[in-house]
Amino acid sequence: MLIQTKRRAAVWVTSGLVLQVRNLAIDVAARRVLSDASFTVAAGDKVGLVGRNGAGKTSLLKVLAGEHDPEAGLVLRRGSLGYVPQNPRPRAEAAQTALLHILSGRGLDKAAARLEELHRQLESDHSAAILQRFSDAEERFRLDGGYSGESDARRIATGLGVKPDRVDLALGVLSGGERRRVELARVLFAGNDLILLDEPTNHLDSDAKAWLMNFLRESRAAVIVVSHDLVLLDAAITRVLHLDAGRMIEYRGTYTQYRQARALEEKRVTALAGRQEAEIKRLSVLAEVMRRQTAKRARTA
Repeated sequence: MLIQTKRRAAVWVTSGLVLQVRNLAIDVAARRVLSDASFTVAAGDKVGLVGRNGAGKTSLLKVLAGEHDPEAGLVLRRGSLGYVPQNPRPRAEAAQTALLHILSGRGLDKAAARLEELHRQLESDHSAAILQRFSDAEERFRLDGGYSGESDARRIATGLGVKPDRVDLALGVLSGGERRRVELARVLFAGNDLILLDEPTNHLDSDAKAWLMNFLRESRAAVIVVSHDLVLLDAAITRVLHLDAGRMIEYRGTYTQYRQARALEEKRVTALAGRQEAEIKRLSVLAEVMRRQTAKRARTA
């Protein structure tokens, strides 16, 4: 799928990309948080989006997800998208089970619900017609990967810290933290080409964080993640996009390598500023000496 903003031609310049961003500008509350940003994301890329609080990280993810429009620029997206905001609200009825909601990531929820309904009917109606409908539905569910999908859904939910006996409960009885983990599980289960994650380790314990790091590292999907979890950023990403004073700066490597590169850059800038300040002082002293000499010559003339 191509998402186009500001009525410009949607032209892909490089194959293998799932996201192209060109000359993007974003305002938040009448304040420009990003100006003229351009970058690309290829299939399988693992990108960490960093910056101070209020730098515009969440706003950028919302624009990339198509939830907000930018002030200017172009966003091109190819393939399927999964997006988990900081406080996701599952788009499902409260009566739907957590398992069915996760299965909806691949469109398997309706087939699973149909199979369950026919199974209930079989308990009271053993007619050939009901048996045939159940057999047909079961075969279709199997061919669509339903049984392996259910196993995958339970595995992902368990990896994220949802207890096995809670997966079969309705969303409405789960805690806020559990619902967030279920929504994250649905997106990871879906097998999207591009995944956008905003603080995904919220509500995760250390074991679930470790599981998520490994999942993201091994996933074939391209991932853009905002996180204050430095261990996650080090373990799962190979590239950093840094939002700084309205600019976007790109670093290749892990988060630690980014921090090292940034520290060296800040040291270089500080040293340059020191040399410039010293030169300004030297020139000021020289100018003062010349002024005094000129004044002295004027008095003796």
